[in-house]
Amino acid sequence: MSQSETINRYIIIGGGIAGVSAAEAVHALQPEADISLISEEHYLPYFRMSLTRYLAGEVEREKLTLHEQQWYLHNHITILLNTHVEAIDAEAKQISLADGQKLPYDKLILASGAHPIMPPFPGRELKGVQTLRTLDDADLILDVARKQGQVVCIGGGLLGLEVAGAVARKGAQVTVLEGLDWLLPRQLDAQASAILKQKIESLGIKVIVPAMTKALHGEGRVESVELADGQVLPADLVLVSTGVAANLELAKSAGLAVNRGVLVNEHMLTSNPDILAAGDLTEFHGRCYGLWVPAKNQGTIAGQNAVGKEASFLGDPPSTRLKVLGVDVFSIGQFSPGEEGDRLVAESKDGGYKSFLFREGKMIGSILLGDASMANKVKAAVEGKKDFSNVLDDSVAVESIIRAL
Repeated sequence: MSQSETINRYIIIGGGIAGVSAAEAVHALQPEADISLISEEHYLPYFRMSLTRYLAGEVEREKLTLHEQQWYLHNHITILLNTHVEAIDAEAKQISLADGQKLPYDKLILASGAHPIMPPFPGRELKGVQTLRTLDDADLILDVARKQGQVVCIGGGLLGLEVAGAVARKGAQVTVLEGLDWLLPRQLDAQASAILKQKIESLGIKVIVPAMTKALHGEGRVESVELADGQVLPADLVLVSTGVAANLELAKSAGLAVNRGVLVNEHMLTSNPDILAAGDLTEFHGRCYGLWVPAKNQGTIAGQNAVGKEASFLGDPPSTRLKVLGVDVFSIGQFSPGEEGDRLVAESKDGGYKSFLFREGKMIGSILLGDASMANKVKAAVEGKKDFSNVLDDSVAVESIIRAL
């Protein structure tokens, strides 16, 4: 009897895209398998990456759902909502739920995600200090944004800017604070970020960089934000977007090897051969991705390997493509020279920006701001280690790189 015929009880912990993708993959390969998908939220799994679009009014609430209830029934997937897993007993191969139930498994897939980091500034416990991770969070933010009050967004990364744009569209007066020297410090260099900052400010959103938050003030509810330089900003709502940290409690209870995330190999296997992991709680080759596409891919690969079909996650150059407040932004790989001999070719033109970074003739990173129409070609060049040596003479211009793509 093959492994896939003898193993048929699969438990997936986590209702995000990694967990749902794992369930889809298990069912596709083993249609009669007993699959349980467990989520702490009381909603059916939804497109978490569309929460900012929901805030902005671009997506209706019912359009957020990944699959309707009937889909789970039809595919023999038992979905347990509003359910908290207390611990994993890896030796007995069972999990313990908060209500006392114990559920056995043959293979377990951990996809329990990450949680927002709340910096330790005074006043963080006040009402009106909010992060965005769940649909409930989004509804709380909408309640305040609709009143068109003063909103301060702490964090000028991708999520912080998208949230700022969304609540500004509801009529709120928005200020964005970024502690580092420029916006999107993980995706853009200083020149590209300066262009983006101008575009954002033209929409009526105030941007302060660098800005260090000293404390939040208010009587029971937040009323203002005090900066390290003494500025005090009025605030009816403070939105904190300063990164996430993996939910490692269950992995630790199972005795799994962890660092910043649960350590996995290319098959999404943890240090326990009967437990796989996928999504935002994983660490692969020293990297925690925290992005939708890798989480979806990892979930699929975890599901496939759980039923005995070998599949591999080969990593992914850090790439981002999105519209930030109506501006096309694409960034991949490394964008600042890091070694002697690295060659940066960049151009600011017509309110946009393009840069390409080369090492030993091969493109290792790029930024496209304003016009990201060639993003797919650039991504293919970076991932395929395409050689541009024949065009990289002393006077090479951006146009030459574009033609060579």
